[in-house]
Amino acid sequence: MGTRASLILAGFTLLLGATSADAQTSGDAAMNQKQVQAAKELVDTERNMQLIINLEFTEEQNAKFWPLYEEYRQKIRSVRERKLALIQSYADRYWAGTVDDDFAEMAINDALKIQLETVKIRQKYWKKFRRILPATKAARFYQLENKMDAEVDYVLAGGVPLIEAS
Repeated sequence: MGTRASLILAGFTLLLGATSADAQTSGDAAMNQKQVQAAKELVDTERNMQLIINLEFTEEQNAKFWPLYEEYRQKIRSVRERKLALIQSYADRYWAGTVDDDFAEMAINDALKIQLETVKIRQKYWKKFRRILPATKAARFYQLENKMDAEVDYVLAGGVPLIEAS
């Protein structure tokens, strides 16, 4: 992922943490949501560009890949949105000083479910991508996806304060 997208993601992370903590009016919250959406769109564009550059599709592969990829990304986005909501919920409680054992238990269980669901989606779509791409190209695609997701997760993790242990 490029430096520009990483910078946008850093801003996105800061906005995510600041949305509830700093928003004083609904106008502020609406502005932050627009900024978050713009950051997400930029990351998606950067993601697509990385795939175009690194996969070198034939015309036939290109025609079949992009519709399937969009279907796949929609499923992944849905799960990622739940992850972002969980992080936001944690941030809200952290800054309010209301993170307790019950919340910690629920949050970790939800995080594990989100990880499992992501793996299930990737397993299901591996078979679909393999129908249109040779194994090496499909593997390269998954490598790129994992790399880009790891970069996003790294930036997100950097903005999440560690839970206070009792």
